[in-house]
Amino acid sequence: MISVSQKNLLKLAEENEQKGDIETAIQNLEEALRSGRSNEIMLYLCRLYRKNNQGDRAYTLIKEEPDLFSDQQVYKEYCEILAANHFFIEALQLERLSGKKIPIKVEAASVEKQNLIMDLFKRQKNVTQWDYEQLLKLDLVNFKNFAQSLLLDPSQNFAVRLSLCEDLIRLRVKENIKIIILGEEEKFVPADTLLLEQSPIYKEIISGIGSKFRNNPSQLPMMLGEINLILGGLYPKLSSYVDETDSFTSDLISFLNTGNGRRHQKLFKKIYTYLPK
Repeated sequence: MISVSQKNLLKLAEENEQKGDIETAIQNLEEALRSGRSNEIMLYLCRLYRKNNQGDRAYTLIKEEPDLFSDQQVYKEYCEILAANHFFIEALQLERLSGKKIPIKVEAASVEKQNLIMDLFKRQKNVTQWDYEQLLKLDLVNFKNFAQSLLLDPSQNFAVRLSLCEDLIRLRVKENIKIIILGEEEKFVPADTLLLEQSPIYKEIISGIGSKFRNNPSQLPMMLGEINLILGGLYPKLSSYVDETDSFTSDLISFLNTGNGRRHQKLFKKIYTYLPK
């Protein structure tokens, strides 16, 4: 339900747009959204962002939506934003996950732009979310090849490594991908691999941690943070390192609390030598 003040700001934005004052229209819509979420206002603001060559802001805004697919207007705007940003990889993921074409044609960036994106990415010491999103502008061949080179770099950013694996999974890539885990080269087939949070091993361990710290909620966030780092470091080969989730979870809690990982002590110490400092 749109409030009276939001309706007034929406009306002002429409008048601003009619006069060609897009910047002021955007400011009024941003102010309206600060008063409460509204699909009508959000969609209008996304459209104006695109019209004003601010596709990155439109992408950030629409990604705040909990459901991008049930409402056809929201879904269509989402696709328009992907096209405006040349986020070909994300559009292809949608098609491969749904098994059908999206309603808007999304093209990768030009070859020159793609080469620049990959070159700049390799130079980044601290990769931001925006930096990573630029990789979505690559075509499939460049994305797979570039992802492969990054996954074989032992110094690669932990979050980037995990994101690349999961993007390859969403793309349903069927060939073997090489990855360095704990200093060793491993292989996985993305099409045959589950996302981390869908992995039974991950879910069982997280559930075990939740049960263990049910009566000590203050300690739970710290424990979950450590667990996610550890499991993320072993992903996507969790089953190669976790033989039995109950003993792994129990030993891991002991390791984090006392430094004694019991049967898994050697593994935990090795994991921590490779985790980001």
